[in-house]
Amino acid sequence: MPASECQVTFELPSLCVGILGLREVDLSLSCRRVLVSQGSTIQIVWLANDSMDLSSIDVSTPYDIILLDCRSKRSHKGMAGELKKLFGDALIIGLIDEDHSEVESMGEFAVDWLVNENLAGIAVQWAIREGLVRRRVLIERDQLRKKLEDASYNHEMADVASTVLHNVGNVLNSVNVAVNVVHGLVNQSSVVLVHRIAELLKRHDAEDWGTFLTQDSKGKRIPPALVKLGNHLIEEQQTVLKEIEGLVRNIDHVKQIIFSHQTMAKSRGMGESLSVAELLDQAVELSFQPGDMKWIRIQRDYQSVPAVLIDRHQLLQVLVNLLRNAKQSMQLQGGSQHILTIRVAGRSEDGLSVIMTIRDTGIGIAPEHLALMFTRGFTTKQNGNGIGLHSSMVTINSLGGSLQAHSDGVGAGATFTLILPVQRESVQT
Repeated sequence: MPASECQVTFELPSLCVGILGLREVDLSLSCRRVLVSQGSTIQIVWLANDSMDLSSIDVSTPYDIILLDCRSKRSHKGMAGELKKLFGDALIIGLIDEDHSEVESMGEFAVDWLVNENLAGIAVQWAIREGLVRRRVLIERDQLRKKLEDASYNHEMADVASTVLHNVGNVLNSVNVAVNVVHGLVNQSSVVLVHRIAELLKRHDAEDWGTFLTQDSKGKRIPPALVKLGNHLIEEQQTVLKEIEGLVRNIDHVKQIIFSHQTMAKSRGMGESLSVAELLDQAVELSFQPGDMKWIRIQRDYQSVPAVLIDRHQLLQVLVNLLRNAKQSMQLQGGSQHILTIRVAGRSEDGLSVIMTIRDTGIGIAPEHLALMFTRGFTTKQNGNGIGLHSSMVTINSLGGSLQAHSDGVGAGATFTLILPVQRESVQT
């Protein structure tokens, strides 16, 4: 990148110089020349020349430099201290006589510089240079802060986008399985047999159907075949309906994933009072297919616990991630029978938290990997991306809960523990 593109360009606004208790004739010639020579660099405001009354000063004006009359014959106790309270960032220059012992005894510690008339011009020039440097630093700091905020926002949006893609990808896997099941059923549907029977009947006149169905060797097989066919078509219909209902749920879940992350990009999602047991059952439906039950046995141990006040779809995404990870882990472990244990219980220490545990009999977690499980980008899967568990932990933390992982090692399965605060109103009742 060219150096010119890295430079921060901006126009410095004028410095505001307030002169309090002094008239123009009170300033030395060198001081007046310095002020005039600055041109538009400074804006001079003459403040309470005679009364030194601070109540008449507009405190909303951000003064960069204040030139204060601190000469012994006209000084006012506490004036610099009050100015410092009103304009903390301003540089205060006190104009004094040659003998300023009386000013020192007044404790004018709030004055940044005490100078006599002969040095006032040099002091003002130095203060203006210092003020410009400070102004430049403040502007650069603000611009840097804005760049950091923009970078942080872009990183957060990238994180949200990758999480959305990961969660939607999980749902699309189930959609793909359901579509394949429906496609296979339709492709091999027994409706073809209905067409064959209809073609066979067309070869005979309708008046002869009775004779054909009761006396012909082929015709006599049609009535019992229709009975079996009817039962089989009902089973096909029920299977297709079940898969379509699953598709509808998954598609709705995709919409809610996108909506939920759009909401998170603006503010936190809307919470609702939920039964974690019902939400777990819904997550199981989204995570497993009927065929999975041939090699996975799900054991549920749901204790009676209060409702949680939480965003439904954010928590559902986390549960689906954990359940699908458990399923993949058991697939990798091999074997014809696996057990997935899902428990719900209340925390015994304070009674204000619900604990959900998901324990599988999969490949487990190596000790050296356990501490890295929730690190973004870390994965032990061949085709993994290291997003699911990290995003799950971030989501649970944002919902006020915690997520933990435990395993006794490779081949020993894994347990994920999710702790959520319950709805306080339900605890009281």
